[in-house]
Amino acid sequence: MLRSLPNALTVLRMASAPAGAVLMILSYGSSEGRPFAGIDLSAFQEEADALALAAMILFVLGALTDMFDGWLARALNAVTRAGALLDPIADKVFVAFWLFVWVWILPFNLMIVVPAAAIIARDIMLTVIRLQRLGQESVPIPVRFDAKMKTTAEFITLALPFLAGLLAVNGIGLTDWFFIEIWMSFLWFSAALSLYTAIRYLLPRKRA
Repeated sequence: MLRSLPNALTVLRMASAPAGAVLMILSYGSSEGRPFAGIDLSAFQEEADALALAAMILFVLGALTDMFDGWLARALNAVTRAGALLDPIADKVFVAFWLFVWVWILPFNLMIVVPAAAIIARDIMLTVIRLQRLGQESVPIPVRFDAKMKTTAEFITLALPFLAGLLAVNGIGLTDWFFIEIWMSFLWFSAALSLYTAIRYLLPRKRA
């Protein structure tokens, strides 16, 4: 039972992302009078604050599972092939859904769309490679330290809008321009790390 806990946490992270994304879209869309895919979200206006809080809780829980699933797997001697495959995929699902949410919420800007698209495209590409190598090795592509740092940078980037919201609630509001510039800096840094780690993964395969 305990040995299945690490994989359960990984699946929880994967499931928390679409659930949290939907809640955040309902919250923002209803409070700002903005439809999503042509759907009027005004019916959720009274619950907008509660929906945003629930979305933030799911985000925090999802991010925390990334800290504990691997640690538990090693502590319980429950490192499995399935877990080694699912863990990085769960990270990519988590990042993709939350990137989509913030790109949708923030004003359209190619300086935001381009790095976000680069991160998602890179993750899709490496996921396809992982799945292609399934069955060939115990771990399709080893997760390196720089890839873990890349994931950490992405999670921090995704957490910043929540931090800005908490500051605003407590009367410490940031100007839209100031926040977006800071967030874009983190986003581009995450995209650069993302592309760098992709090159690190792919170069050995080209030499083989």
